[in-house]
Amino acid sequence: MRGGAIEDEMSSPFGARIETPALSGKSAKAMRNASAAWGWTCVLVLMYEALVRGIDERRVHMLNVYYQAPTVATLACLMWAHNLRVWHRLRLTPSPLICFGVEQNESVTFEHVYRLAHASALALLTSAVLFLYAYDVDEPFAATTILLATYFVPILVAMWPNRTKGLGELRSYTRRLLYNCFTPLVRPVGFADFFFADILCSLAKSLSDLERVVCSVRHRVMLIHTAAGKCGDRSIMIPVVLIIPSAIRLLQCLRQFADTREPKCLYNAFKYTSAFPVIIISGFRHFIDHDDWVFFWRPLWIGFCVFNTCFSFYWDIKHDWGLSLLGGGAPRRPGEKFPFGLRERRIYGAPKVYYRAIWLNFFLRISWTYKLASHLRHHSAVLWLVTAAEITRRFQWSLFRVEVEYLRRLQHA
Repeated sequence: MRGGAIEDEMSSPFGARIETPALSGKSAKAMRNASAAWGWTCVLVLMYEALVRGIDERRVHMLNVYYQAPTVATLACLMWAHNLRVWHRLRLTPSPLICFGVEQNESVTFEHVYRLAHASALALLTSAVLFLYAYDVDEPFAATTILLATYFVPILVAMWPNRTKGLGELRSYTRRLLYNCFTPLVRPVGFADFFFADILCSLAKSLSDLERVVCSVRHRVMLIHTAAGKCGDRSIMIPVVLIIPSAIRLLQCLRQFADTREPKCLYNAFKYTSAFPVIIISGFRHFIDHDDWVFFWRPLWIGFCVFNTCFSFYWDIKHDWGLSLLGGGAPRRPGEKFPFGLRERRIYGAPKVYYRAIWLNFFLRISWTYKLASHLRHHSAVLWLVTAAEITRRFQWSLFRVEVEYLRRLQHA
């Protein structure tokens, strides 16, 4: 195994410079230039709409409802490509991808995932520009078609049943992970299964947005959607969907306990259960009397938030990352030296990489509860920021979680 310091790569979640695969030929270069030009054109149009013309409250609401989820999904794709690039640059043998039950596969590389993220971002910008134009000129059929295409075309492409090399293999693998996640008690839970379910926990807000899109289509209120109306912020389905990823992880932990009889699985299950009161109390906020909320339910909700955040942070550091900062970790052998709070075996180089990750994880964990609070959805700008911060935290977390699993497999090889 060979590793090196990658502090420059990981100085921030966006520390890596995005590289796209080298393409030969004038046509390929022209295509790259054209796509870049179109992307920047869309950005300039949106900036003009926001800063010069001014986007009214109604259009801001429509963008918040229908474009948060695909934006976060695109960011998640970009962050995963960044992780793959980090592992590629370390040139580890075998590749950390063995943790996911696959070998190093040259047909699915970080360049492919970057390319997918770039295409998704370009399509999303195009969709937003076309939607605002159709909405402005009062073309309801065109505006509705654009919104439906924004959601259902990517889903159709992802579910398309082919196994061609490259992105076809990636789609097939993703479909299999989705099936395993939604049938958690059927088979033993693998590392890839609970890893993917943990990512779904960070995408809980986006899943609830997808539910609102489906609801709006079903009730034919896509272009007249309001926060207080049908499929709005007070819908009981929002907390129901928010709780699904945590429920999946809970069932996976119970299945792991049934297979291994390790008490740690039950403690992990309790961690995910601790998110339930946070989601449920927030979901019923609009049905609770104001005085009862202020003097009883809100303090109780804050208490559950603090407990869930602290417990989750503790679990991240001690169990998921295997660090000794909060106790635990591998026992120190006589004469063994390693930096305070870390561990002996590490693949990411300088200790400051780990210390930075710990602090960033702590601060972003604090904001994580906000996205589970359905009664705070009217703060749209904060919600955009918090949702993006959580998916960033999750993929930073994944770097060190995969590291622990990778070192464990090497030790038992």
